[in-house]
Amino acid sequence: MMDPERKRGLTFAITTAVLWGFLPIAMKVATGEVPVLTIVWFRFAFAFVLLALFVGRRDKKRLVVLRRPPVLGVLAAIGLTANYLGYLSGLEHTTPSNAQVLIQTAPLMLAVVGVVAFKERMSRLQFVGVLMAIVGFALFSWDQHSAAVVGGDALLTGNLLLFGAAVAWVIYAALQKRLSMQGHAPQDLNLLLYALPSAALWPWVDFGLLGGLSTGMWILMAFLGANTLIAYGALGEAFKRLPAYQVSLIITLNPLITLVVMAVLGTLGLAWVPADQVGPMGYAAALFVVAGVLRVLR
Repeated sequence: MMDPERKRGLTFAITTAVLWGFLPIAMKVATGEVPVLTIVWFRFAFAFVLLALFVGRRDKKRLVVLRRPPVLGVLAAIGLTANYLGYLSGLEHTTPSNAQVLIQTAPLMLAVVGVVAFKERMSRLQFVGVLMAIVGFALFSWDQHSAAVVGGDALLTGNLLLFGAAVAWVIYAALQKRLSMQGHAPQDLNLLLYALPSAALWPWVDFGLLGGLSTGMWILMAFLGANTLIAYGALGEAFKRLPAYQVSLIITLNPLITLVVMAVLGTLGLAWVPADQVGPMGYAAALFVVAGVLRVLR
């Protein structure tokens, strides 16, 4: 029978994967009307306000992390902010499916960090699973290149921005894992992770544009903010209960959700659905990724 803490950790990690599966589609639509910096600020500010109310209501002493933040927490916040900016900027130049697959180099890099820096152990079969996932991502990237939904220069620019975002995320995640190992509560750390970028990005926010958004766009922006709050809250709890490499491999499943949702939306002929195209090899590669991840989690 599975250990209850491990079961909770898996549930939290899967929650993050599901939420992140819908994220690139919503953000691609949002960038059609709202500047990148304004979207990033709104996501952090929305998450911070709700989490601060929740934490403060339970125990105001926990808000002390905002007055005396750990140095690693500040560095983690910088890494997460760079990840948000890089990912959203890269998404503007490419498709949701391509962005979602390429950004999965982040959890794969984190898996390596987990083994090297945190001395987490993998069996040979689990290592084979990691290699299977890497091969699957490579095949999917080739499928996207062949589809040529976006121009070559735009694809290259977008991919470079996305890879930079992936590196920034690994820095954030490794520091978050280290802090959780030192006894810091995940949600207390998230308060800091949301507060610092909210304050830093304030001067570049287009508040006039936000005030003129339609009801539909406000619902979309609220979804993006709630996605940040819940997904990163669940991720912090998962890091507390599971090895970093297992968390990282679970969240690599989120592109499959993106693929399915994009395929369904594509059949509906909706004008706001972003361009996307996945061939048979792309879907086969995605299944190969799933097989690799399942091998690691056994």
